Amino acid sequence: MLDYIRVGKIINTHGIKGYVKCLPLTDDINRFNDLEYIFTELDSFKRKIKEVWFGKGLVYLKLENINDVSSAEKFKNTYITIEKDQLKKLPEDTYYIFDIEGLSVYNVEGKFLGEIKKVLQTGANDVYVVEDSNKQYLIPAIKKVIKEINIKENRVVIQPLDGLIE
Repeated sequence: MLDYIRVGKIINTHGIKGYVKCLPLTDDINRFNDLEYIFTELDSFKRKIKEVWFGKGLVYLKLENINDVSSAEKFKNTYITIEKDQLKKLPEDTYYIFDIEGLSVYNVEGKFLGEIKKVLQTGANDVYVVEDSNKQYLIPAIKKVIKEINIKENRVVIQPLDGLIE
């Protein structure tokens, strides 16, 4: 697991008092209400969150030591990160995307199919982009297909639907 996890991207400033407008990189936008501090990727400085509010799917933050628009402007197009111990505990059989990416994928017979290079969030269900040296597979992350995810052993076992793997 990474030491720091990206939870948002500062896309602009807001007003003249140093507020920043963030695109959340989390499924739970209200997650920002629970954070006492974040790290700014630009300077890796730990900053207390002084104020947070939401609007139109975006997060607006007032961060410690960013007190005017010119200070806030420096952080535009940079990421907000948290430490891994700030992550919320997930329900059983639920994983963070960064835990899934990089896992090796095998079919139920034990044949290696490739590595998960990316997780696509499609709305209905996630799709794992699995690649080996010369093929790419799009594996739907549904219970009918995904039979086992074992983070400790770095593996996913699937039962492909007919025509999925050719």
